[in-house]
Amino acid sequence: MADLLIRGGSIVDGSGAAAFDADVRVSGRTIIEIGPDLTPRAGERTIEAGGAIVAPGFIDIHTHLDPTLFWDPLCDPMPQHGVTTVLTGNCSLSLMPTCEEHREEAIGVFCDIEDIPEATMRDALPWDWESYASYCDSQGGGGLAVHSAALIGHSTLRIYVLGAEAWERASTDEERGRIVAEMEAAMAAGCFGFSTSFFDTDRRARPVPSRRADRAELEAMTDVLARNGAGFVEFIPNQSVEDPRQDLDLMAQILGSRGVPGTWNGLVVSKMAPEACALLADHAEKQRAEGLEIYAQFSPRTLDMMVTWEQSLLFIMHPLGWNTMMSEDDPEKKRVMLADPEWLRVAREEWDSLGMSIFPIKHPEKALFISVEKPELEPWVGRNLAELAEERGLHPSDALAEWVLENDLNPGVVAVGVANDDVDDVAKMLRHPATIVGASDAGAHLQMMCAAGDSTLFLTRHVRDRGDFTLEEGVFELTGRQADCFGFSRRGRVREGLEADLVVFRLDELAWEKEVMMDDLPGGARRLRRPGGGYRFTIAAGEITQENGKLTGARPAGVLDARAEKGLV
Repeated sequence: MADLLIRGGSIVDGSGAAAFDADVRVSGRTIIEIGPDLTPRAGERTIEAGGAIVAPGFIDIHTHLDPTLFWDPLCDPMPQHGVTTVLTGNCSLSLMPTCEEHREEAIGVFCDIEDIPEATMRDALPWDWESYASYCDSQGGGGLAVHSAALIGHSTLRIYVLGAEAWERASTDEERGRIVAEMEAAMAAGCFGFSTSFFDTDRRARPVPSRRADRAELEAMTDVLARNGAGFVEFIPNQSVEDPRQDLDLMAQILGSRGVPGTWNGLVVSKMAPEACALLADHAEKQRAEGLEIYAQFSPRTLDMMVTWEQSLLFIMHPLGWNTMMSEDDPEKKRVMLADPEWLRVAREEWDSLGMSIFPIKHPEKALFISVEKPELEPWVGRNLAELAEERGLHPSDALAEWVLENDLNPGVVAVGVANDDVDDVAKMLRHPATIVGASDAGAHLQMMCAAGDSTLFLTRHVRDRGDFTLEEGVFELTGRQADCFGFSRRGRVREGLEADLVVFRLDELAWEKEVMMDDLPGGARRLRRPGGGYRFTIAAGEITQENGKLTGARPAGVLDARAEKGLV
């Protein structure tokens, strides 16, 4: 481990304060000196940062990189976008606790919701853990290029305790005691809390196990966090119901009465529900005005999603029709379904009855055809589902079914601008007092989108190009604010005595580029990858993890301990 001296940079320290010129000296994992004209020492590597910004490494609070960190401990391309800390275990899903008896169920629901190939998940991970503590030893034992903070997934925990009945019912008193015991052990080992979901449905159209929990179970788990004085809760309200605010109110009652902070996911600006975003954000701000520490996550990224026909989050709200077809493994059965008048009727009626869908059912012009399987269909590349339905005189659902069949179950379709497609609306939400930059979803839906790079999009579009935030405000949103809200007290600032998680960049050198398809997952599975963002250096725990867009191979980070972050141990 080489010591570092970063010279001549302009420090944006992550507090929101004005930038200032100074050098930064790092010894081991720690920032030990900040000041003007520091003299290089023997054995110290010097980074010349003249004209560049020196900022804290970025914190991504909503990822599903849990399995990725096993097959790619360098976490490509997160360091190339300035990220030094990621939060895993979101959306009620984690890789622990687990046991051999119920592991397949846990793998299945994780892969269902996050669109990760089951074979990759099953075969590329060692699965040599059961508890939270042993999982941390396994994941971080060989070193990582980013720090990993982990939550316990409520659904995963319920599967561990209840097995197959986790999908069916609330826990008994005895089972709730076992759930609490596992949470207590996890918190003692440095867990950051737990995540739960009131929304998701697996590929068999079953509500995920966390949705079968009762209030007593949620309260008992939250009591564990309160007793330990550390940790927070991430949750997803059910936005398919008439009023999602009921879930926000429930969690506000549970968390607020115990002084436990929380954050929730699912806030997007959508033309399919134009008033919903502001309604939910304003409600969240009302809760915060009442003293509750609950923050709504919001991503700056426009949601363009490639449809994967084996399985797709886009149709998760269509359990009777399209999701049933997507979830079928047998191609011939898919073909039979797509041609069956009864299935077509059910799919069509469900399409019309849904108030909300991730797939743009109300705006079929947003379903863009980008590739075809037969030469005679080439003229349709660049056109959309609305045009197809009109030309053929079909309902959009029927037209799509016909199109999938004509393209041998594999048409290239992208849902363009599913949400967050109006930049002015996005900027308004990013500046809303109840929101926090999050919800990237990095590591999930690998063939639908690349969720890496939200930090770069935020800095280029909303800081540099539009001026929605000053540089100091923008860096604070990606660093210090995240640290303050979620207990990362040893990072998120450029300050003497803190961990040396740093990023060096110039705003005019940053670029947010279109993702490209790769086939570099274990077993040759495909993923969308976003090219690096143009950062000069990313430093985690005092070591350079990426330099000018290239990973160095350094793995100085590991799994963080929430107790240590809060100074409790």
